[in-house]
Amino acid sequence: MASHQDTTLRLTQGTALLLSTLSSGVSLTLSTFLVPRLLESPTPLMLTQWRRTYTRGASTVPFAAVAAAAGYIYLGLRTPGLGLCRSRLYLAAAALTVGIAPYTQLVMGGTNGELKRLEQRAAVEAEMVELPAEVIAEEERGAKALVDWWGVLNLGRTGLLVGGAVCALVATL
Repeated sequence: MASHQDTTLRLTQGTALLLSTLSSGVSLTLSTFLVPRLLESPTPLMLTQWRRTYTRGASTVPFAAVAAAAGYIYLGLRTPGLGLCRSRLYLAAAALTVGIAPYTQLVMGGTNGELKRLEQRAAVEAEMVELPAEVIAEEERGAKALVDWWGVLNLGRTGLLVGGAVCALVATL
């Protein structure tokens, strides 16, 4: 019969792996499925959809990543008897997983801020008189390029999450 400690470790392993792989999948889906669909939309709608998706993701994915990282830290501290390598892999998994927060702020912060600004501006311009076609076309190209670039930058977050999940999976096996 498994001890209480073994059960706790197994539940923590499963939960942390589930949370980090789920977060990885969500992040990858945003870049590979959502961004191409957004780019097919008219620019004001694209910007609104991007902001709504960003807001929803910002209120869920970081919390799942932090919970997974907390699980990995717990495992890293509770499994040294199983080998120093496993313990270090869990701690590396925690660092990679929670690394999405500084990555988002430092690498993606400017792009996120500019997209939010463009979305607010598009809402204001929708209520104004017609702008010249050249101005509209230039703004649309810039906004679409920025959403596309956001999708590329988001792959970095996906890489951190996948890296964390792989480290944890190797430590678990």
